[in-house]
Amino acid sequence: MAVINGVWRTGLLVCAVAGAGCAMFGGRDADTGASASAAADAQADSVVRCVSRDNRRKYCAADTDTGIRMVRQLSLADCIQGSTWGYDARGIWVVSGCGGEFVAVHAADGDSQGGAEDAAPVGEQIVRCESRGNRRSRCNAVVGEGVELIRQLSRTRCVQRQNWGWDRRGVWVDGNCGAEFRVY
Repeated sequence: MAVINGVWRTGLLVCAVAGAGCAMFGGRDADTGASASAAADAQADSVVRCVSRDNRRKYCAADTDTGIRMVRQLSLADCIQGSTWGYDARGIWVVSGCGGEFVAVHAADGDSQGGAEDAAPVGEQIVRCESRGNRRSRCNAVVGEGVELIRQLSRTRCVQRQNWGWDRRGVWVDGNCGAEFRVY
């Protein structure tokens, strides 16, 4: 028996190494007898688990049109958006041992595709974004209220509206600017 989402369940509980998460197979709710996998399937439809193994980059298929946010870190390795995890049109990517559970951000979660007055809070994230070779780079993130530069990484001074900026879908940097940004 195990407690999953506050409900005692019976079945085979399998856990992976280094905190990569657990999965329940073929179990039933101990109180109601309902299939544990049916309840888990309904919840898992919107969660994508993506884990980098042996520090290698891994892509995980996901609809990223409205944005992605990490809801739970599974790894001991740091997960920093734009550095060890991110997303693009192909899906979610993780690297350097980062592993987590990710969800698409929908209008109810804060990305309404509308103006600033429509945006609901999406939580705080730290995004690392760097321009290399004097080229513009875009780092996807769902912005609720704003972005703040919190740590300069490059020798080139980063100046908002000159070589970095943001919109509702993330942060951009240009002209060899590199920094960590607080997205809120």
